[in-house]
Amino acid sequence: MAHSNKQFIINLVIASLISLALVSFSMAPAYLFLIKNNWFMITIGFVIYALEAWGLYWLYRHTARVRHYQVATLKSRVNIAQLGTVIIAMLTMVVLIIVDLKLSAMLNIPETSNSRSLAWMLGEAPLPMIVSVVIFSPICEELIFRGIFFSYALTNQYNHRNYQMIAVVINSLIFASVHVDANWEPWIYYTLMGGILGITYLLAKRDIRMNILVHMGTNLAVFALAAMS
Repeated sequence: MAHSNKQFIINLVIASLISLALVSFSMAPAYLFLIKNNWFMITIGFVIYALEAWGLYWLYRHTARVRHYQVATLKSRVNIAQLGTVIIAMLTMVVLIIVDLKLSAMLNIPETSNSRSLAWMLGEAPLPMIVSVVIFSPICEELIFRGIFFSYALTNQYNHRNYQMIAVVINSLIFASVHVDANWEPWIYYTLMGGILGITYLLAKRDIRMNILVHMGTNLAVFALAAMS
């Protein structure tokens, strides 16, 4: 048992390091839009994004196969329970976003550096950045943080509920760490967001498509609710 737990911790550390390494490059194509905001650079950026998404999906499937971790494929049928999980996750995310916006306004909590950078990039190249944030970023982040992370950390040997809970908590903290600074409220917000996405992945039978839908809807809701607030 002690050896088993030790190996699980090693898996978590390696999965976390892999996720952090991959995500550090995931937004790189978006910076092409800032060099020159014209159709040529936008096309090049989107092509690189598409290649990145394909590469991450291949790595996700390869990791799952090598680690003997059963995951849904792009051809897997979607059932009612999965759709229900997506709807509940989306509604929870909307409530979380509203509470975050209200708390940030009430407590005068400054924006994170991630939010400031994103706002600046949106101002410089609005249309390609919206496509990037709503479509490509959720695809890449979900493949990295949920797909690859859980495929490496939770092999069939560690598919017990207790291991799953620990993996979700660690995954949530790693997810938050790449989105926030030192302020406490954004840490709670992004940790909860990561937790919802992690739980969604496991409840939706490890179907990464469901997570991508929730993440896309969440980022779209952030834009819509921020514009109305």
